[in-house]
Amino acid sequence: MPYAIFLVSKVTTPGMATSVTQHNLRLEDTPNADPARTWLNQEYVNQEHLPYLQMANERLAELDLVPRRRDAVRLVELVLTASADGFARAADGLVPDMRDSAWVKDNLKFVREQFGEKNVVGAMLHQDEITPHLHVLVVPLTPDGRLSCRDVFSPARLHQLQTDYAKAMAPHGLERGIKYSTANHEDVRRYHGAQLMSKEQLADLAKPLHPAPHQLPTMPSWGIPEQHVVKQQFGLNTYLFKLFDQFNDKIKQLATVATANAHERERARVMEKRLASSQDLVVATRAELTATTGTLTTQVQQLQQELATRTAELAEQKGRADKNNLQCMRLVMKHVQGQPLSEKSTTWAQELSQRDHRNIEVQLAKQLLLPLQQITDIAPAFLKHGYVLEVLSPEKFTLTHEKYGMRYSSDELRPNGRDCMEQFREAVGKTRGREQAGPALPGDGGIEM
Repeated sequence: MPYAIFLVSKVTTPGMATSVTQHNLRLEDTPNADPARTWLNQEYVNQEHLPYLQMANERLAELDLVPRRRDAVRLVELVLTASADGFARAADGLVPDMRDSAWVKDNLKFVREQFGEKNVVGAMLHQDEITPHLHVLVVPLTPDGRLSCRDVFSPARLHQLQTDYAKAMAPHGLERGIKYSTANHEDVRRYHGAQLMSKEQLADLAKPLHPAPHQLPTMPSWGIPEQHVVKQQFGLNTYLFKLFDQFNDKIKQLATVATANAHERERARVMEKRLASSQDLVVATRAELTATTGTLTTQVQQLQQELATRTAELAEQKGRADKNNLQCMRLVMKHVQGQPLSEKSTTWAQELSQRDHRNIEVQLAKQLLLPLQQITDIAPAFLKHGYVLEVLSPEKFTLTHEKYGMRYSSDELRPNGRDCMEQFREAVGKTRGREQAGPALPGDGGIEM
């Protein structure tokens, strides 16, 4: 009875993930694949043919799951197939198209039930090789949402998976292999051992056999001819069988070496092509990095130049501020000590005061255009510029700068060239006239407190 085959291998590095993607999607040369049958291959999950590692990372991002270790295994590849006699074959020895077969559907059902449908990020059917098989890529997530290849594919779980897979494949005439069998491992060791033979060992293996001539003993005088012939025939057959066993064993060893060397030559050819592609990629990447480095260097130089310019401007502004502070300090000390200010300092202070006085009047003119109910309505606008409003009487207020101490009375402020309080009363009257409500203005036209 044919066997159900369930193989598991961890994808431990980005390079391995890339290699698996290229092999499964036939993006690289596959020596044992028939190009004429590649069209029979089919992907059942990764329809957009994205890199498998990208699919795994997207699945982890979907769960907001960040691996605790950088080398955590994010992908495991399963190979699901059967022994060569497990598939019906046509007269030419080829297996009919399996894309819509019950065998494929049961395989997909099995892996989705075992590992979770969303954790299966790839399922590629290959039919361009001798035996149909599925490559299934799984993100090893535990039922409680942890990324753990060690738990999902523990030795006990692997043993149970082999048993469960055989049960799932039983309707297709497949059974489980012998539990704990080492036959397959022995074949692999023998095969790789053939590749590691030294030249001396190969020369010794290639030496021809020179069996010694077989001597037939003479029949004794008392012997019976018929019995003697039978006995000698048996001895000759035994000798020939031993000789044939030696020849067959040597032929088997030579065939193993030849197969291994042929495989290695093909593998070397494929590796040469991969190396050439990798070298081209390295050259292209290096050129791209050089261009990117040049662009970044130019940007850094521009930023450094802008930073130097800005630093110089700030230094200049600081120098002017320090100079002004020093000048102000000297003026204050002269005033405290009763010394008269110089004509230049007096002129400078007067110009500064006049400029600030004009700015206050401009701001007042703007406020008088707005709806006003009382004088304190203008306080927020002046507070933004550092001035605090203080109402001294119904006919008088002051504006004092919090930081520098400049103080202006309503008596000396004439926005638009007119008396400040007169314009304020007009503005209040217009506002209340528009609203047609509220208490009338006081008889003396004073400020409502």
